[in-house]
Amino acid sequence: MKRCYIDLSYPIEPSMPVLPNYPPVEVTILDSMAYQELGGARRLNSSRIAIGLHTGTHIDAPFHFYSDGATFESIPLEQCVGQTTLVRLSGRGSFAPITPQDILAYRKSIQQTGKVVFDTGWSKMWGDPAFFLDHPEITQETAELLLEWGVHLVGVDFPSVDRPPFPAHLAFLGSGAVIIENLANLKAVRTERFYLTALPLKLVGRDGSPLRAIGEEI
Repeated sequence: MKRCYIDLSYPIEPSMPVLPNYPPVEVTILDSMAYQELGGARRLNSSRIAIGLHTGTHIDAPFHFYSDGATFESIPLEQCVGQTTLVRLSGRGSFAPITPQDILAYRKSIQQTGKVVFDTGWSKMWGDPAFFLDHPEITQETAELLLEWGVHLVGVDFPSVDRPPFPAHLAFLGSGAVIIENLANLKAVRTERFYLTALPLKLVGRDGSPLRAIGEEI
């Protein structure tokens, strides 16, 4: 049977939306085949990129909020790859809280997978200034319940799992879990469980990483 892979990431390009007051993506052309001269030295396409580590679809390491927290070179690969529970909460509006009541029906699956992703439908706001300002959020109570159930990865289709004073970030990252933010195209995943691949760059000593998140239906 042909395997079907679902891209759950936003494209990375200079024009992409970023958090307010966050640096835009910058691409610099180092060399280009467009510069090729007849009989001249061989030219090639080469470029460099400058990007904030929390741009677009990205993952937070515990070091993001804890100076002694794990960074990506020490996070086990299996923490970022494997069967994942998709919690469908479509149509959540501005500032909508994700509460313990929202996840109770998924308890068994979440406990078995240890990974949970929330599809709130907020990704439809991508490109709208409200995307970064009015998004839903995971309550502290929900974060603590997920950790009680053994969660070590949580993903959302909005830009931050919470707001200052960051109770969900502190709970997840303080327990060694990782957080994926700005997931896209979750509506294309049709099953409650799917196989997630969300590998960060092997950045030494850093707090976040852009990633190419991929879903595969089980």
